Formats: sequence, structure tokens, C-alpha cells
Amino acid sequence: MKTEILFHDHKIPVRFISSDQKAIPSLIQALEHRCTQPEEPSLALLNRIDLIEVVGNNAILYTSIEEESILLPLS
Repeated sequence: MKTEILFHDHKIPVRFISSDQKAIPSLIQALEHRCTQPEEPSLALLNRIDLIEVVGNNAILYTSIEEESILLPLS
């Protein structure tokens, strides 16, 4: 299943793998929490998310600019 979320005025595609749309509130909460942690080196990458895959209780954030991915626990 695939959908989009609006996060900080950016539409981000979200693909669900062994999870469902009920994880969206947890995903947004985890993204907001990550943005409030200034010591996180991945903070700049959060502004360049191209795709999010939700797999179980984790989200994998993909960026094309850095060619990196970030594993973000949802619980």
C-alpha cells in the first residue's frame, strides 16, 4: 500500500510493507521527535526525504541527494 504524508510542507510518499496506515500517527510523531533533537547528525537529511517505507514498527527514510537511508523506530 502506498500513500503520501505532508511533513513540514513537503509531500512525502510512504510505502507500507508488513504494516498498514495505522502507523501514520506514530510515523509523524517519530519524525517530529527526530527534528527536535539538534544533536542528531541526520537532522539535515530529514529535510530531503524522498520516500519512506514502513516495515513493521520501523520506518526507513530514503534520500536521493545523500544516497543514504535512516532507520527510524516507530515505538
